[in-house]
Amino acid sequence: MKVELLAYTQANPALSAQNLATVGDLATIWNGQGNFAENLIEYAGRVCYRSTHRMGTAPNFIAARVKEGHEDIIEHVVITLRIRESQDPLRWRMLNRHCEVSEAADGSWIVSGNTRVWLDLLRRGLVADALPILKRVAPKVYQEFPDSNEDIATLAPSPYTGDLAKLRPAEDGAQRVTLLGYTQPLLDDPEWLLHHGSATFLFEGISRACTHQLVRHRLASFSQESQRYVDLSKGGWNAIMPPALAEHADARAKLDEAWDYLQQVYADLRALGIRKEDARFLLPNAAETRIVTTMNFAAWSHFLWLRAVDMAAQWEIRAVGQRVLEMLYTLAPTIFQDHWDVYQRDFVEKAKS
Repeated sequence: MKVELLAYTQANPALSAQNLATVGDLATIWNGQGNFAENLIEYAGRVCYRSTHRMGTAPNFIAARVKEGHEDIIEHVVITLRIRESQDPLRWRMLNRHCEVSEAADGSWIVSGNTRVWLDLLRRGLVADALPILKRVAPKVYQEFPDSNEDIATLAPSPYTGDLAKLRPAEDGAQRVTLLGYTQPLLDDPEWLLHHGSATFLFEGISRACTHQLVRHRLASFSQESQRYVDLSKGGWNAIMPPALAEHADARAKLDEAWDYLQQVYADLRALGIRKEDARFLLPNAAETRIVTTMNFAAWSHFLWLRAVDMAAQWEIRAVGQRVLEMLYTLAPTIFQDHWDVYQRDFVEKAKS
């Protein structure tokens, strides 16, 4: 079996430690000790624990999470390979439905999977020929496998020639949407990009009510700030206020009173020795959270139809979806043109009139 690296998750070219110095904790992603792929994995894990300030301080962070079985964080890096002289990829798809497989005209196979998918296939005794490439992209994920003496050149990131300003983090009040990374393999058939392209976003300043809707999109990967591990003592969490309530003085006063009370009760429970995982039961859907989310372009397409350009979508997730659409359309206009046309017609143009 011959294996060729076609693409893997690369950094959003609009991001750098220098231009993100004042944007939350995003600049800490460059404090990791690995390449961007590994830094992205560690950052996703530290978002869960609210420990991004410790990026790069624990060289075994990724390997330790993998050993514990906490592997959701390694789903945010996607690797696309071309496989030749093998019929096995069809079987891989049967064994792990989270990989994407396309047959090329020359008889080769295009296979995309996140690093967790490839780890699963390796543990089944498959794709051994791909191990040198996989270890080159994310060595800490595959630390349990022996090193190869094979010299594999890492694929250079595809140059992006579009408007970088359109890929910058988008902020609207407390809400911030950041494209962290993406894959966009150069393939012969544009239709393949729908299934083999992917993007990873960080959503901040959104409510638990919003993420409850987000995680219903199951063909995706999520790493969310944990209320079980993160101490949200008084002042430790903010509440997202729906506009309809923010504009109603009496309603807002009642909610502010309720949230102040809940924060105090949470602090009282913690002072009584109640564990965070139990004290969190009283926290409301309004509690602010952050979440790293990865989908391939096909899954993002479905998400956008339901959440970004549907008038029936709830206001908060629709705002998130529209910021996602603006960035994905910048990256891959051929994939998201139909979504963009509806967005321009039903939202942008109507807002002008």
